[in-house]
Amino acid sequence: MLTFTNTRFLAFIELGYLYEAAKATDEHFVSIIASLKEEDESRVENINATRNSLLRAVFISSYAILEQNLDELIKQDHKRLKVSISPNDLKYGGILRSLLYAEKVLGYQIDQSQKHWVEVKKIQKLRNYLVHYGYYLSDEHEHLKLYQSLDKSEYVSISHSIHFNIEQIERLINLYMDCVDDFSQEVIETAKP
Repeated sequence: MLTFTNTRFLAFIELGYLYEAAKATDEHFVSIIASLKEEDESRVENINATRNSLLRAVFISSYAILEQNLDELIKQDHKRLKVSISPNDLKYGGILRSLLYAEKVLGYQIDQSQKHWVEVKKIQKLRNYLVHYGYYLSDEHEHLKLYQSLDKSEYVSISHSIHFNIEQIERLINLYMDCVDDFSQEVIETAKP
């Protein structure tokens, strides 16, 4: 039987709290902007810049929670099955490591062609870009490829910079839950006697 550790359970609560805090803060920013006069244009720009920074931070934090949950699932099965190869033995990290370990070592059969896995792999590239390069896009080839892959995404808005709105954050969290549900279902199937 699959059991969730307190850490994993609390991570899902943290994801909910993170979203609710972002939503409340975003609503507060909207109300401040609505109360400003037209001559406060620079203040509106500063508030919008702050909103964008906050939502990018929420995106990065929520993505980390997804990585941690998948990582914990494979570590639980690693211990349960007493497999000699540890997830840490793989050179990859993050979601790629979890998927690779799950399939190659634990024998999971995860259909990575499903929409949620295809989308989360694009989102992973976006997360890596934000962490390593910041939120402005340059005209380098790899950066343009990222832009083209996410140009019409329902999860992010990209122009000369990367930004999110609260509805996109909610869609991302739902996407992450689809991935965790799919992964967890395979854990349950593999654990059956």
